[in-house]
Amino acid sequence: MRAGGSIKCAYEGRYSLYFKRIELQGFKSFADPVTIDLNDGITCIVGPNGSGKSNISDALRWVLGEQSPKSLRGGKMDDVIFAGTATRKPKGMAEVSLVIDNSLGILPLEYNEVQVTRRMYRSGESEYLINGNQCRLRDIKELFMDTGIGVDGYSIIGQGKIQEIVSTKPENRREIFEEAAGVVLYKSRKAEAERKLASASDNLERVKDIIAEIEGRIGTLKDESEKASEYIVLRDRYKYVGVNIIIHNIDGLIRTVENSRNELIEMENQLRAIDERSENIELKIEEIRDKSSMLDQAYEEANAELLEKIDELNTITSRGQVNEEKIQGIERELTRLESVIEETKNKLEAENNNFAELEANEKSYRAEKGEALAALQKAEADFNESKRKLEAINSEIENSKDDIISLSNKNITRKADISTLENYVTTLNDRKEKLSEEYSGKDETDAENARQLKQLEEQYREVENKQNVAASQLNEIIANIRSLENQTSNNAKQIEDLSNKYNRTLARKNTIEEMESNYEGYNNAVRLLMKQHTGGIIGTVSDLIKVPAGYEVATETALGAAMQNIICDDDASAKSAVRWLKDNKAGRATFLPLSSIRYNKQYPEREIENAPGYLGVASEIVKAEDKYHSILEYLLGRVIFTSNMDDAVRISKMTSKGYRIVTTDGEVINSSGAITGGKFKNKSANILERKNEIKELSEAALKHREQITALREEITAANVKIAELKESRGKAYDELQQIEVDKGVIASELERIKKLTDDAGAHKDLYASELDTLNGDIERATDMVTKHRAEIADAEAEITRLNNHIEELMGEAEKYDDRVNKLREITLENKLQLSEQDARILGLNELIERVRDTITDLENELEEAAEAHEELKEKHHMLTSSDAESSEKILQLTEFKQNLEERIKGLGESIDDNKAAYEEAIKDQKKLANELNELQDAKYKLEVKSAKSETLLDTQKDKLWDEFEVSFAEAQDIRDDDFGITAGNKEAKEIKLRMAELGDVNISSIEEYKSVSKRYEFMTAQENDISTAMKELRSIITNMERNIRDKFKENFDKVVINFEHSFRELFGGGHAELRLEDESDPLSSGIEIIAQPPGKKLKNINLMSGGEKTLTAIALMFAVIKAKPTPFCILDEVEAALDEANIERFSSYLKRFEDVQFALITHHKATMEHADVLYGVTMPEQGISRVLSLKFEDGFDPSEYSNE
Repeated sequence: MRAGGSIKCAYEGRYSLYFKRIELQGFKSFADPVTIDLNDGITCIVGPNGSGKSNISDALRWVLGEQSPKSLRGGKMDDVIFAGTATRKPKGMAEVSLVIDNSLGILPLEYNEVQVTRRMYRSGESEYLINGNQCRLRDIKELFMDTGIGVDGYSIIGQGKIQEIVSTKPENRREIFEEAAGVVLYKSRKAEAERKLASASDNLERVKDIIAEIEGRIGTLKDESEKASEYIVLRDRYKYVGVNIIIHNIDGLIRTVENSRNELIEMENQLRAIDERSENIELKIEEIRDKSSMLDQAYEEANAELLEKIDELNTITSRGQVNEEKIQGIERELTRLESVIEETKNKLEAENNNFAELEANEKSYRAEKGEALAALQKAEADFNESKRKLEAINSEIENSKDDIISLSNKNITRKADISTLENYVTTLNDRKEKLSEEYSGKDETDAENARQLKQLEEQYREVENKQNVAASQLNEIIANIRSLENQTSNNAKQIEDLSNKYNRTLARKNTIEEMESNYEGYNNAVRLLMKQHTGGIIGTVSDLIKVPAGYEVATETALGAAMQNIICDDDASAKSAVRWLKDNKAGRATFLPLSSIRYNKQYPEREIENAPGYLGVASEIVKAEDKYHSILEYLLGRVIFTSNMDDAVRISKMTSKGYRIVTTDGEVINSSGAITGGKFKNKSANILERKNEIKELSEAALKHREQITALREEITAANVKIAELKESRGKAYDELQQIEVDKGVIASELERIKKLTDDAGAHKDLYASELDTLNGDIERATDMVTKHRAEIADAEAEITRLNNHIEELMGEAEKYDDRVNKLREITLENKLQLSEQDARILGLNELIERVRDTITDLENELEEAAEAHEELKEKHHMLTSSDAESSEKILQLTEFKQNLEERIKGLGESIDDNKAAYEEAIKDQKKLANELNELQDAKYKLEVKSAKSETLLDTQKDKLWDEFEVSFAEAQDIRDDDFGITAGNKEAKEIKLRMAELGDVNISSIEEYKSVSKRYEFMTAQENDISTAMKELRSIITNMERNIRDKFKENFDKVVINFEHSFRELFGGGHAELRLEDESDPLSSGIEIIAQPPGKKLKNINLMSGGEKTLTAIALMFAVIKAKPTPFCILDEVEAALDEANIERFSSYLKRFEDVQFALITHHKATMEHADVLYGVTMPEQGISRVLSLKFEDGFDPSEYSNE
């Protein structure tokens, strides 16, 4: 047991840390490893001057993070490393370790024993370790912050520190008081918050500057963007109108050219007819001349003519039979055409019905889409309104809970005050009646109060730990709820994005699959054959090959039209398909029978295979099933793929086997040396690409669907977890509130006992003074109790009302929470349904267009069949009429035969007739010559007109490309059959005029405006976020300042009382006080020390003697330690300036601090005599310090270690 009365440190957060030992190696004069065990009580370190004992104090300061070599009595930091002696080499490293017992968990580490280590190497490299794990200097400083331990605290005090306390300016004395008040960490965090606030303010200024700059641009960009958008609309409309005008002109020119060609053909026929007629006239003239010479033989010729007429009669009879057969064939064809017409009409009617049904479906889908859109808008409005109400209710709940906590805290304080006041009144009454008895029983009361104080401090620590755990759990629950709500919101956004992507992907996939199933992009023959004729047909080349990525263009170029070749089983299948194409007049196609395709396998030269840019033979790169290998070799076996044109040219010169070289960009070098290249667009490219695209789209759609399902499951699970956490949050609030009530009760009782303990040390004359004021204090305390009880009743009523209100709000919040979750699901389902409707409408519109094309084709077929039917009917009528004429002819010939003799008689007259016929023939010959000349002139003019029309046609086609960059084939996609040319010409002029009025247009302003608008929104959000953050930081700083002010003032008041007591104890009387220079600003005010030693006047400390200053500083040090104990304190020759009497008082006073480990570096015997453990530092070897441990029972003479 220590001599004299003990001092229990009256501080709520009483430390139970214990410094176990300090280990040194290579530090200054401690070349060898040294361990100094630090026991309970007072440890003295003694030794002659220069032995290195103060190096132990330096070592402790260094391991705790000292960065100033001057404070360590050195010139530079590596001076702490053992520098060597005449017999010892220098060390390369200095290391100091401090081992601390943390079994009660005071330090925020999960270790019962904490070892802090610092190393330094001569290279200048430093290491800091906590329990062997590397850390930062900052980590060590924060570990000991507000414990009193540290280079800036009051755990290491030397003569310099004592002089600094008494000699420094008032404002510089705050450091030790702030450390004692536990506000250093708060000040550090406040400074950090102020730095963040300054940084945020700078960022806000920059953001505002950016926003101002954007606002200066966004208006102009918006105008330019709107003008550009209007220009694009006008440009597209002008393209549509202009293309249709040119198409109308081209159609007219095509008709003109076709008419001219038909007229030329007709003129050619007329010219040939005139030539024939001219030849006939020549023959007729010759015949007439001959006839004149043959009149003598008229009889014989008459008989011959009779025979000729008989033959003619027979011929006409035979021709009648042929005509009858033709008539029967025509009638059969008419029957077939009528059947075709009827079938085509039925198809047309079916397609029209299908078209009407599709249009009705499309209208129905659009109506459903409108309903879905209305439902979505309603759900979103309900969702936003419910969410707003839920947030308002939750905010009101939080505010009510804050009010309850505030009221509860005030009630706790009031109850504590009532308890204190009631106890105080009781105490005052007791003291008034039994003042003398109380004073005589002071020792027993002190012991009881000490026991109660220890018990209450333990209870306070326990409830404080519970409060920290409960607060931590509550914060964790709130953080988890916010995290899950954010996760749910993010998942909902992701589902919306994925649903849109899924529907777009599905719509695109369905469209491409339908194109694939309809063989769009193939020629008509292939498309019809693949749809309707399946016997022996396997598929097209493009269907059966697999092209690796990157080789699509090369493969398309190498195959060309062969992409649409049809693979079939055998020759019979090919013949059957060809016959079907002929019968149906469906066009032509190329077939590749598997049974008959032959190929001659070739291998490229070895040097080609090793040539740069050589990729391989195409038949080996492009893949297919083994049974189609012959097809691949046939089509691609003589094609080599290369990387680029240069490599292709080089390889083409290396081969003599007739290979065709194709680059991956589509350039071709033929075996002849001809080079083909450039950029072209073909349909086969789409054929290959869409097969790969269908696979990619299917995989993407499946992936999107799986992601949507997973996210929905996450949302459901999160909502369940949120509900559970909210229930836990309510329970945690209740638990924390109860703990805070318990803490307040214990704190009130603890404060009362502390007050009694502090009062127990007062002198007897204080009791006499106290008796004079007892009555007034009792009256004031009683009034305060009455007032507090009334306030408590009001507050409890308000708390009850708020709790009831919170229960009502929480029930309402739960309803809105369920409604928000349900509405979120409904909104997501509506959005998905809306996207599906869009996809269905898109697919249906494409199907309607195809049905419309089919109807047009059927109408054309029906018209052609009807025309053919009319032509056959006319031909049937002509043949029927011809048969009737033949019958009449027979009768005529019969009659002619009978009259032949009469004709012979008229032969004489025929000579005259023959002469007249000769003259008529000559006349006809001249007339034909004139007709021939006129017809040739007309033909020449028509040829000139046709050439001009063809030139104009080419000009119009060139105009399509030059003005609109559209080929005539591509223009068919823009063609509008209902286009009005007159209105179109007028509209084109108006559009050009409007485009000219727009002036210069910046097309890029559209995207730039979108980008700038997006950036403006982002920067505005940034401005709001920074402003919110600054507001929060200001609130935090204000709260910190309030906490710092309260904690500092509370601790300062304790130090003032303690200083008064410790000063009287050390000086044997007198009076001392501490004053703030500016009471209104305790955060920065300086601290003045006023002291009045016994028998002297009150004066400033600067006017005192050196010994008085030192003893005053020691009294202040003890007052600080008593207010907030440090677990360990090392005092380095602080009593050096004191005389023997004061040293005795100083040493005796040390013994009163039972909760503090003291290590004293000293020369004085009186100090040594009060030590529990003594370490002697010697230097048996020059420059090398050694440590010896001694105890009382060892028997030692302090004079051996004193300066005497």
